[in-house]
Formats: sequence, structure tokens, C-alpha cells
Amino acid sequence: MLTAGFCLGLCGCKDPVSYGNIPERSVNFTVRPYDMDNILMAVGGVKEFPYGYNGVCVYHIGDMAEEYVAFEQACPLDWESGCYVQYDKAKDRFVGKDCGGEFSSYSGFGYNKVSRFALRKYRITYLNNGTFQVSN
Repeated sequence: MLTAGFCLGLCGCKDPVSYGNIPERSVNFTVRPYDMDNILMAVGGVKEFPYGYNGVCVYHIGDMAEEYVAFEQACPLDWESGCYVQYDKAKDRFVGKDCGGEFSSYSGFGYNKVSRFALRKYRITYLNNGTFQVSN
């Protein structure tokens, strides 16, 4: 039987992931990928929506477990100066327009020097008619 202290020693403690203290805004909107301009129908398709703190970016991963992801576009590294992220197709990641921070297009976690920062990820709820809800 493992004791709690032994488990803590094995698991270790890491600093929690930070979203850069970006103020949270209520997000709740419906996406109809087949009724729009068809950008989100293709794997790798990205569309920006005017919600959240600095916009919400929906990305079509195409993974069986998680077909779409949605992230806040405010960059956790420099959101107070208005920095935001956009999808960079060549790198297949989200990149801060001013600060150069880079974040995974699948998880939102930062790379290398910004590894303790992540993009705020929104919940995707699939509906029965091919649409989905993005919310927090």
C-alpha cells in the first residue's frame, strides 16, 4: 500500500499552468462548420470569432477523440499590451503576434521558455446536427 507521502514524492509538484492572468469573459456561441464558409470543414482549418477577451480561435484538429479545439487569442505572455495569437500553418502552432511566444495547436501549452504558460482552452460540446457549442 502506498502512502500519500510516497505518492507525492513520486508524482512531484510542478508549478501550475498560467493563463497570464487574462480576465475571463463569458463565452457561449454556436459554430456551424457546414453552413459557414467551409473553412472549418477541412482538417487544419482555423476560424476566428469575436468572443472572449481578445477573440476565440477554433481549430479543426481532425483527431477522433477531439475533432475541434477552441482557444482564447489573448497571449498569456503579453496580453496587457494587446498581444494576441494567430495560427501559423507552417509551424502548426499558435504564435504571439508581438511577443513571439509559441503554443501547441492541440493542447495550447507553450513551448520551451514559455512552458509554464498556456492558452485558455474553451469547452467544445457537440450537438446532434453537425454543429457544436463553444463555452467556458
